Amino acid sequence: MKFFLLLSLSYLFSLTTAFSQQYKPIDTADMTLRTENVLRFELKTKEYLSFVKEKYSSKYSTKIADDFKGFSKDFVKEINEGSFVFDKKINGYVQDVLTKLRKNNQNIPDNIDILIAKTNSLNAYCLPNNTFVLNMGLFYWLDNEEQLAAVLSHELAHKILEHSTENKKKKIEQLSSKQTAKELKTVEKIKYGKSDYAFELFKQKLYTTQEEARKHEFEADSLGFVIFKKSSYSQSEFINALNLMVRYDTIKPKGLKIEIYRKMFDLPNQKFDEKWMLKEDFSSYNYNLFTEKIDKDSISSHPETVDRIARLKKLFPETEIKTDNVKSESFDEISTIAGLEIVPNLYNTENYGSAIYACLLFLQTETKYEEYYKKWLGYCFSKIYDGRKNYKLNRYLERIDPKEQSESYQQYLSFVWNLRLNEIKEIADFYSK
Repeated sequence: MKFFLLLSLSYLFSLTTAFSQQYKPIDTADMTLRTENVLRFELKTKEYLSFVKEKYSSKYSTKIADDFKGFSKDFVKEINEGSFVFDKKINGYVQDVLTKLRKNNQNIPDNIDILIAKTNSLNAYCLPNNTFVLNMGLFYWLDNEEQLAAVLSHELAHKILEHSTENKKKKIEQLSSKQTAKELKTVEKIKYGKSDYAFELFKQKLYTTQEEARKHEFEADSLGFVIFKKSSYSQSEFINALNLMVRYDTIKPKGLKIEIYRKMFDLPNQKFDEKWMLKEDFSSYNYNLFTEKIDKDSISSHPETVDRIARLKKLFPETEIKTDNVKSESFDEISTIAGLEIVPNLYNTENYGSAIYACLLFLQTETKYEEYYKKWLGYCFSKIYDGRKNYKLNRYLERIDPKEQSESYQQYLSFVWNLRLNEIKEIADFYSK
């Protein structure tokens, strides 16, 4: 899974900005800030619904509006539950980057809000009501401010081209078409092999939808680069940002070394037990039995990043132009914060098992923040203990799935599942001191 692939790459990076070892995670419990952002989001939603009603006929506008109203309720709930970071330094910095892009691009809307999600992956998205979401992970995985601006430019292009709303309109057209009605009647009449026929029909429509999504990604790349190159940023960084996506998708992770288990879990009152490392033998596992019916690559919502890069270079030879990078101490500082927020983000979403794995990855290479990650081991193992004690450990810790997980992660899961209740408590107590 991509999430664990990203986590297991952390050995490649180091946190370089001078922070205290007593770093405290960002406080997102400020209800005043949450309320302000909810009100702003709801206002933008009303403006968007008015825009939809004015631009589209009732055949489309009613359905588009109803769907977005439903989405908005869920999104507001996420804001109220603390899924976003409202930090003046981070939010102010991102607004400064947006201002730099807007300087020579008058087609960028004025009323854009940018929210920072407490999510560790390298991703961003824009909503049709002029709300943009940047994952905290962007600051950690990207190399510099210019690459952040490149990602933002791509999302701005999606908004300017109204891709989200147009996608919804086309889906409504497809579902309400005479062809779809005819196909559904055909399925109803079939006596034998109905599920296979329906699945083939689903695949055809899925491929059609994904072709449109690929087209939109190419369009956003092109317009996004036009926006980006009008700024003072180095044009080659637009491609470099895409290259990072390729790097994180293809590099083989090293994961955890066995030594880190012995180092962290050989305790004064509980010696390390080699039996903890026993795991099931999957060497003869038949992965072909679980091959997906649909090739994931063929229906990817984003076209292959390598193809996107090649297309951009062909359309815009100037993407090869290299200039001096814009040095940003603010980006470097926020990048360090984003790295230190990875474990708290996992903890706050009750992904305690993943949080422990991340702690061990950092402890494998980090010495500067060793006490910080040891403290989080205490927090997380305390939750694992409660889960095991109350027979709900499955909620916090995955079962081994060889067709989805790396060997390193399987070994880690085996280790935790092998621990007895009293052994988990000893680890939790030791690191909670």
